[in-house]
Amino acid sequence: MPVQPPEPVSSTAAAVLTDRPQRRGLLKVYLGATPGSGKTFAMLREGRDRREDGEDVVVGFVETHGRRHTAEAIGTLEVIPRITVTYKGTTLSDMDVDGVIERQPQVALVDELAHTNAPGLRHNKRWKDIEEIRAAGIDVISTMNIQHLESVKDLVEQITGITIQETVPDTVLDAADEVQFIDITPEALRKRMRHGNVYAPDRVDTALENFFRPGNLAALREIGLRFVAERVGTERGGVQAPPEDVIVAVSGRSSAEQLIRRAARLARRRRGLCTIVHVHEHATSPDADDVTWRRLSTELQCGVVERDGVDIATTVIDATRERLARHVVIGEPKAGGLVGSLRPNIVDRIVEGLPDVDVHVIARHGIAAGDDPERPDPDSLLRRLQGDSHSIGSLRVYMGYARGCGTTTAMLDEARRRAGRGTDVVVAAVPVTAVGQLDGLTLLGGHRSAAARGVVDLPALLARNPEVAAVDDLAGHTTAGELVADVIPVIRAAGVTVIATVDIGNLESTVSAMGTLMDRDPSSAVVDDAALDAADEVELVDIVPAELEERLRDGLIMSPQAALRALQGAFRPTVLAMLRELTFRRVAQHTDRRLLSYMASKNIAAPWQARPRLLVCVPPLPGQEQLLTTAARLAASRDDAVTAISVRRTHRTDAEKQLLGGYAALIHQLGGQFVTIDGNDIAATVAEYARDHGSTEIVLMRTPGRRQSRTLRRLIRLLVDVDVHILASDG
Repeated sequence: MPVQPPEPVSSTAAAVLTDRPQRRGLLKVYLGATPGSGKTFAMLREGRDRREDGEDVVVGFVETHGRRHTAEAIGTLEVIPRITVTYKGTTLSDMDVDGVIERQPQVALVDELAHTNAPGLRHNKRWKDIEEIRAAGIDVISTMNIQHLESVKDLVEQITGITIQETVPDTVLDAADEVQFIDITPEALRKRMRHGNVYAPDRVDTALENFFRPGNLAALREIGLRFVAERVGTERGGVQAPPEDVIVAVSGRSSAEQLIRRAARLARRRRGLCTIVHVHEHATSPDADDVTWRRLSTELQCGVVERDGVDIATTVIDATRERLARHVVIGEPKAGGLVGSLRPNIVDRIVEGLPDVDVHVIARHGIAAGDDPERPDPDSLLRRLQGDSHSIGSLRVYMGYARGCGTTTAMLDEARRRAGRGTDVVVAAVPVTAVGQLDGLTLLGGHRSAAARGVVDLPALLARNPEVAAVDDLAGHTTAGELVADVIPVIRAAGVTVIATVDIGNLESTVSAMGTLMDRDPSSAVVDDAALDAADEVELVDIVPAELEERLRDGLIMSPQAALRALQGAFRPTVLAMLRELTFRRVAQHTDRRLLSYMASKNIAAPWQARPRLLVCVPPLPGQEQLLTTAARLAASRDDAVTAISVRRTHRTDAEKQLLGGYAALIHQLGGQFVTIDGNDIAATVAEYARDHGSTEIVLMRTPGRRQSRTLRRLIRLLVDVDVHILASDG
């Protein structure tokens, strides 16, 4: 969907537009999970590289935030002077849009896409400035944090407990020509902060204890990784399920914003349209939050249906049928007291009235994660997550989706930074082509050693016993012919920290899923995924496919003859897109495991929805195969391993045991697990299990009779932080 058109341009800009061909500039966005991830630095580095390649590049606006390295990265790039505005006695500076357009560069670097402009300027938002610059035929490279994306604002606020003031409509990022993710692990970012590379020293402790807690950083990182993975999956096309439209019912309650964002995210995943149904129960009394949700409907490109009346359920049912929607999103109904609990509520009526529609009941949330008084001290928790033994070295892995992504460079850059701070670092294996990048680093055995050929001499490394060893890569070999991944535990047991690299194409799971597509040598080494799971940190090194292909054609990755074969094989656009998506999802999985450890360490019960965790309720009745396969498909689409639970209230018959045994076998075949729990109260037993295991969504299948209706009501009431998803009768 197109972004909102920019506001009318100034006369100067209009004259420029009239005189030049109406070619619209491209937009590339460096996306990060948090401030300090290195987005601005990456943007400036690309600007310098483009200028060296002969392109005309200017800095439209860069905010250094007082960071010395960022200011130095501007180098000799031309900077367009800012304009100043006086507001309430304060002088503010901002980007001179007319100055950028009059200068007519090929590329403009414009930092902070979500920035709110100084009052009195032509546009209130910087993304609108960028639209005007692009309309003048100028390419723009910009930066943004995932927290500022409109559709995830509620997730971020729930996780961090911090109100997000500035947002960017999803359509702006959707319309970007390229989105490149700048990844950094929570541990690495916190170290960067302690070294004074993000905030001034007097602000570091406060930041580390608030927004920059490990759990916050991990959750935001996972949201960003999964967002880009979904974008890449959509871009690569292929055979996909038909779009599924979503209806979301809202009232005047404060939960309207959360419901709309949840529905918009669901519609994005299903590639459908989202429509807001708003029922005016009192036509003469407009809702207090009318302006807020209407603004949100515009930002998220949602349709709006407004009806007068008091029967909300009937209105929602009619609107859903009219639009042939596949999903309905509604909020948890208010408790109705004893009498109210005996009669059908709005959820009951919608479930009964729309048997062929999935109904999603969104939970009310308790304390925001950022306000939890039981949140642990971040430094002690980080030490706890790294293990009790101080003699075990850690493992940090840089992962890329193809040769040439830059994992080796990233590894060596980190090794150089550590060596510069006085750490004893040795390079234990590096490709022959990267030997020239070792300035300031020590190569194990010198330039004629096995290390210079990318081979690890394990006895020599253990005898050298450095503090840190840089090893490229986990799919390499030792002088004894062993796989590097297999000897990493030996190196770590000696107290040596390892910085390593891995290509996702060498992981066993990837080879199993895509082996023939990647056109890889059958004799090439395969790394067990467990080696990656054992890493303390996994950091993604991203590059947009167009830039990777350019490196390949320029001979920076392999010989011209090999490059030609690669372009017809492993470097085909479809294959690269699939590998890139897999890499984002694989790193997100690793991040999620760390996040769960964080939550479990201090009994944080409210689940953080950076990643859904599905729990399926299976009764001992025939015909539940559809429930399990549908739930497994939902879980797979969101990188979740589904768990099926069956509550045993009484002694089961042989027929019921046989049924459940078959369901257990099926769910295991689908990659999930089956759990049986004793309990007299089904709703209470399921709710307790969901809380204990961090479930975010419970999936149920419709069954006839009033028993499920009563169980459903109790589940909704008991599960303060868990959504309930009732599947359509046709799956």
